[in-house]
Amino acid sequence: MVRVRTVVQDRTWPPLLHAAHPFRTKEDCSGQESCLEELYVCSYTPTLSALIRSQQMMKTRATLSFIAVGQSQPGAGQGTVLTAVDGELKLVHKFVPPNVKFTTLSGDDATRAGALDALQRNTWVHLACHGKQDREQPYNSRFSMRDEPLTLLDIMENNTPQAEFAFLSACHTAIGDEETPDEVIHLAAGLQFSGFKSVIGTLWGVDDAVTKHVVEAFYGRMFKKKGVVDCTRAASALNYAMNTVKSKVPLEQRIVFIHIGV
Repeated sequence: MVRVRTVVQDRTWPPLLHAAHPFRTKEDCSGQESCLEELYVCSYTPTLSALIRSQQMMKTRATLSFIAVGQSQPGAGQGTVLTAVDGELKLVHKFVPPNVKFTTLSGDDATRAGALDALQRNTWVHLACHGKQDREQPYNSRFSMRDEPLTLLDIMENNTPQAEFAFLSACHTAIGDEETPDEVIHLAAGLQFSGFKSVIGTLWGVDDAVTKHVVEAFYGRMFKKKGVVDCTRAASALNYAMNTVKSKVPLEQRIVFIHIGV
């Protein structure tokens, strides 16, 4: 497959290149024409400088460590209970190679400070919780934790040069600010700017009940080669997952996920 890289600078146009699906039937009536995701692997970047910086930083790699952070019961006013979170963390653990140090942060330990420390100390992160984009105050966009939210500003002030990959299994993590269309200010971009080279984000709300299918297909592909942990495989692994779960996950819950970075 050919990889398509898109620089998304104008947030008034949603990055839905990967969601282009066929509306025409083949001339021989044997079925629909191929859609874009069957021909290309789509990947986005908030700015070219962010992509270049991420590629340069990949030349130096730290010791690999993977942490799965989940908050199923956020603090007051931060969202409803997410019953599938703990199961999702166990699912992720099943696929992580045994040669990679794996830890879980959840329940009472998944606080704002705990999540920040997890981002600082680990190279790979899977985050499952509520996410919210603040359109009026973009730097207040946040992930729901047990005590208080982890904000975009917290993340951008938390320098993580050793970080490689983050999967944001939360709502609204790759939505920009309508008032500043020339700037890309959202949670996924914030993680990239802080040091993460490759990030999976979401364009709108995700269904807690079906996300597990995407997560399972993604990590199954990501770690198909035993012992190989390479964040540059994320875009192709996501593309594979989107095609694999077609019979289980509705279209709007497949195209909600996008890849950003290397």
